[in-house]
Amino acid sequence: MRVTYQKTIMAVCGFIMLFCAPARAVAGKVSGEKVKPEMKYKISECERPDNPKIKGDTLEEYNASVKAYEVYMSAQNVFADCVEREVGTDMKALQEIVFVGGQSAIAESQRDIDKIKHELDFLRSHLVKAGQ
Repeated sequence: MRVTYQKTIMAVCGFIMLFCAPARAVAGKVSGEKVKPEMKYKISECERPDNPKIKGDTLEEYNASVKAYEVYMSAQNVFADCVEREVGTDMKALQEIVFVGGQSAIAESQRDIDKIKHELDFLRSHLVKAGQ
């Protein structure tokens, strides 16, 4: 059985580090809410498997518990794969959201700069025509 917990934990940690690392500036907003280090990320699409019932009073109960554990481990691997996909999708979406938001703010500032420059050029041309 392939256990993917380490990869999952690393992916989740990377996602959390995106917003919580002290070395990173945390200043923007996502959907009107300020990005804060105390924000929590929660999985919303993946369903964690229930723990198996473990009994061992008899050999049959023990063998059934071993089989239930094997099924549980398989289900945990499916869960971990799902979490990795969800985290990856969310990280890509957030990265794009933040990038587009930043680019939009820069473009808006550039439009303001261009507008003011245009106004100044217009005023200067009037002054030149007036001989000043």
